[in-house]
Amino acid sequence: MKKSYIWSLPTRVFHLLFALFILLAFLTDDDKLLKYHAIAGYSILILLVFRVCWGYFGPRYSLFKDFPANKNEAKEFFKNIFSGSFKNEQKYIGHNPLASYVMIAMLIVTFIAIVTGVLAYGIQEGKGIASFLNDSFFKNMKLFEEIHEFFANFLIFLIVMHLVGIAFDRVFHKKYETLNSIATGYKMTDEDESIKLSFLQKLFAIFIFVAFLAFLIFNLYKPDNALVASKFVPIDYKTENIAFVNECASCHTLYPTKLIA
Repeated sequence: MKKSYIWSLPTRVFHLLFALFILLAFLTDDDKLLKYHAIAGYSILILLVFRVCWGYFGPRYSLFKDFPANKNEAKEFFKNIFSGSFKNEQKYIGHNPLASYVMIAMLIVTFIAIVTGVLAYGIQEGKGIASFLNDSFFKNMKLFEEIHEFFANFLIFLIVMHLVGIAFDRVFHKKYETLNSIATGYKMTDEDESIKLSFLQKLFAIFIFVAFLAFLIFNLYKPDNALVASKFVPIDYKTENIAFVNECASCHTLYPTKLIA
């Protein structure tokens, strides 16, 4: 067997950042951390743009047309998955049919989760680019919030499926070193199947990576930008009602309710 360079550096960096920011998005799914949750979502969107483009003019094995995502391939894959010939014959260098379906589903589901998340963030919280939708009509219907939660949970299911597939490959096809290839890019193959990046592919990958870093730096130095800013203007109580602040603020930090006003 030969050691072939299957997964390019941009592909592996995407995989790492995608996993990292998906995890960050779930860890910040809290009312107090919604700003960071939103930034993580926008960051993932940039990664998705890269992966979709990479799927059309990236290197071999990263291309969508290289994915064996069709019924006949899937049937044969499931039919022979435990057979001796399947274990000894390396038919799929890149993604197998099941991995192809899961990969495509993850991209679609993640995109829907981000879009509905932006809408829910604007409608329910009055923040971000969809904050103009924060009115009584939309706010009372939590449709987009529920859709966002559904696809976020569905994404967890797909991630579990992905991890199960990796574990399965690790047990039944250990000699191909698929798990190691996620980090190193190299996989054991029957023939030399190495890929090379063109100058334009390298240039595109560098451009997206720089844009990704610039986005993170921009949010670091300007945390209240239009992507997460609230449509509501903060109230300065000392200016709005100095009498209330002087007489009642020691016990009440906000305006008094209508019952005691």
